[in-house]
Amino acid sequence: MAEKPFIYLSAGVGNKQFVESLQMATEAGADFSGVLCGRATWKDGMPIYATKGVKALEEWLASEGVKNISSVNAALKGAIPWSKKLAAAA
Repeated sequence: MAEKPFIYLSAGVGNKQFVESLQMATEAGADFSGVLCGRATWKDGMPIYATKGVKALEEWLASEGVKNISSVNAALKGAIPWSKKLAAAA
């Protein structure tokens, strides 16, 4: 029902929960225009950093972190570009 473009915030949840919420939003027909997420991509790497250090975190980011970004990107297939949303409101 929103007439202006909006994005979803991850609000500190993990990647799985955030991706699931984006998939539900798409299935429900929410015409969101994107996301703002930080912790949903790197949060699970913090215990690795705390116990194993920077090198282990960098390795985690290069593998699991990339997978997390890829899963968010895949969930964005249902997003509506903000420019289309603004054109419809004009």
